[in-house]
Amino acid sequence: MIKIHRTSTLLASLAVVGFTANFAHAQDAALPDFVKKVQLQNCGGLEPTEDGKGVRLYRVPKSVRDHLTEGKTPDGDGKTGAEMMTGARHCEIRFVLNEGEKKQNVKLYFQSEKPIDATIYWGDIYSSDGKVPSGGKPLTLSGHGLLDQQMGNFPKHRYANNVCRVIVDGADVSFLGIEGNVRPPKPEELPPVMLTYGTSITSGFKAGRADLQWNSLTARALGYDLVNLGSSGTAFCEKEMADYIASQPWDLCTLEISVNMVGGFTVEEFRKRATYMIDTLAKSHPNAPIFCISIFPWAAGDLWKLKHAEDTKAFRQALKEICESSGHKNVHYVHGPDLLSFTGLWHDMLHPSAQGMIEISQKLTPKIQEVLKSSPSPAK
Repeated sequence: MIKIHRTSTLLASLAVVGFTANFAHAQDAALPDFVKKVQLQNCGGLEPTEDGKGVRLYRVPKSVRDHLTEGKTPDGDGKTGAEMMTGARHCEIRFVLNEGEKKQNVKLYFQSEKPIDATIYWGDIYSSDGKVPSGGKPLTLSGHGLLDQQMGNFPKHRYANNVCRVIVDGADVSFLGIEGNVRPPKPEELPPVMLTYGTSITSGFKAGRADLQWNSLTARALGYDLVNLGSSGTAFCEKEMADYIASQPWDLCTLEISVNMVGGFTVEEFRKRATYMIDTLAKSHPNAPIFCISIFPWAAGDLWKLKHAEDTKAFRQALKEICESSGHKNVHYVHGPDLLSFTGLWHDMLHPSAQGMIEISQKLTPKIQEVLKSSPSPAK
């Protein structure tokens, strides 16, 4: 329990000063100095708090959020894509202890109206998880003495083992500061970047923990970092979101698009939006594989003889045709039903269960690996 992209010179420079891999739009001049001590990953909309002493962990900038269309969350509440992107979802605060510093001296401060979940890793080594103290009491780094003693003997996986990763999930999280002699990770201590966009299934609804989502598991298996732009009840392939993703540094991308468009968008509108997004991303990152995942199995689309069933079939076929006719060698279609069985669904017959998250990753990972064998290696 917790106690009370390497794709370019741009990414390298951002990592050195502590900014996130998808932080090109943040106004760093207005941010407090403590931000320079860490790397903030999956925080592309980083904005100062009202008093200027902290930062809000938003995933995309306000200029993008303002254009995201209204939708529904899994529990039926009306939310906009903008509201979804203000939530901290697999946002990471990363740092390395400078020589001589002890982890018990490091303290992180947060503020949120609702409970915040946190999972702490050292590199890829799981340390602890629990609730983040909010509004005063700091989060301190706990761990097992044996782990501390043997950490240097662990073989490196994706990250250097001395990179502390605090994965934060919460509705509206402000990061108020960090105490301790720490620095941001260096580019060579980080892996290439896998960016994922999609619905609440990509966001990780019912996964249990942020590191147990299908995209988290897949990124780990592939040896990639993760940027999670999953958006519950939305993911409508807006032009502004496509342009934003295209502007960010990443080495691999998955698009889970999009069961939330069934019933609210015509097949023609889906085709138009999906075509723009895929074409824009493929042109902006010609050497980065893009995997377009069609709608996963779900009761309303595959078991019930309703209009949703017709649309689901048509959306899948449209996405397949878009990918096959795109003319981009880095665009790959993945049939959603090939990745998930009905027994891998949660009881709402839409979202994957924890076992379903594992199933998706186990079936998707080899498909991606096969493509990566013939693709250019990410820049080191």
